[in-house]
Amino acid sequence: MAILICLIGTILGAMGSDSDVELTFNEDRLIGPVGVKFKFFGITWTTSNFSENMLKLLSVAAMVFIVIEIVRFIIGGAIELGMCSYFSKSALGLEAGVQDEFHYFNIFLKAFALRFMMTLFIILWTFLFIIPGIIAAYRYCLAPYILAEHPEMDIFDAINESKSLMNGNKSRKFCLDLSFIGWAILSSLTFGIGFLFLNPYMKMSEAHFYFSLTRPGNYPEYQL
Repeated sequence: MAILICLIGTILGAMGSDSDVELTFNEDRLIGPVGVKFKFFGITWTTSNFSENMLKLLSVAAMVFIVIEIVRFIIGGAIELGMCSYFSKSALGLEAGVQDEFHYFNIFLKAFALRFMMTLFIILWTFLFIIPGIIAAYRYCLAPYILAEHPEMDIFDAINESKSLMNGNKSRKFCLDLSFIGWAILSSLTFGIGFLFLNPYMKMSEAHFYFSLTRPGNYPEYQL
């Protein structure tokens, strides 16, 4: 079930899909790309020297891909809250299922606003330099868990609560993430298939990390 939850989350934008489109241009030709590189879940497909009609077709395909990524980002906020709820309940030994992943569409706009503001803050901090951006990502990482447990909370209150919880604990979260690097390398060698098993492991660990900060010593009943 956890594998299915993460797979749905990847498809619907709650988790990164490791997919992108890269257009390459000839310096002497400005009318369009002469090469397009598509990357899907760790597998790269590259073609070049297209005909005029093929260029138009690939340009349309690239635009469709971009639209899909925008849609995934928009709906991914609600799906991400659902994933946090599923793994939080599972961490507490409570009954959880696929329905939890779609539970937060009733606060769809709030979920999207949280994701948008978190992304905006991280990007702005990254402009200062890469390191502040990474620190910001760790500072806000628990906001989705907080909003999932307290959907009535304002998004900025959830962000501030995450900042408070992560104060002095960012290095702990960094070491936790670092502990998965060996598994991530092995998963990459399987063309991404290994991530089907690694992602649930990481998400469950993250849920326990959240509870270790909000409920040190014990895990009382989840509020939802």
